[in-house]
Amino acid sequence: MGIDNLLLGFQVAITPFNLMVAVIGISLGTVIGVLPGLGGANGVAILLPLTFRMPPTSAIILLTSLYWGALFGGAITSILFNIPGEPWSVATTFDGYPLAKKGLGGQALTAAFSSSFVGALFATILITLFAPLLAEIALKFGPPEFFAIQMLTFSSFVGWGDRTRSSPSSPSRSASSWPPWGSTSSPDSSASLLA
Repeated sequence: MGIDNLLLGFQVAITPFNLMVAVIGISLGTVIGVLPGLGGANGVAILLPLTFRMPPTSAIILLTSLYWGALFGGAITSILFNIPGEPWSVATTFDGYPLAKKGLGGQALTAAFSSSFVGALFATILITLFAPLLAEIALKFGPPEFFAIQMLTFSSFVGWGDRTRSSPSSPSRSASSWPPWGSTSSPDSSASLLA
């Protein structure tokens, strides 16, 4: 990867058609992000059939613009109505809605948009710089490395699962205390579970 490839990518991305597709994607994404429960991933899935007849680069620009627009759109309802449009917009309600109640909704929306832009720009720069390095490392992975990653994953799940069943204040469970809800010999045991 050289600087020539990066400049070629910018040359393709700033064509008038691709810029128009990006504006359309961001606008649609903002609308989709405002609708609670729809989300960026669902918006991408809904608009995916529209990209089948598009050039591949334009289709990717449309879908990524739609996703980033949905990220910002979720902040609008979080700030103005205290209803997060997206799961990741919940934290925006903590500061954004009180600001909107004080009449500073415009400043809160500007801060949300600016931070979304800076975060997206920073993430794009990092992935552009480090993706080739990470790809080289990933291509060197063989069966032992894949086995080690999977073993680490399963070990982490087992460790987390054990912590969620027993707390530090309770004594450790023995084999006789299984199942965790107690003995199922009495007919009232199911009622005690619901109580």
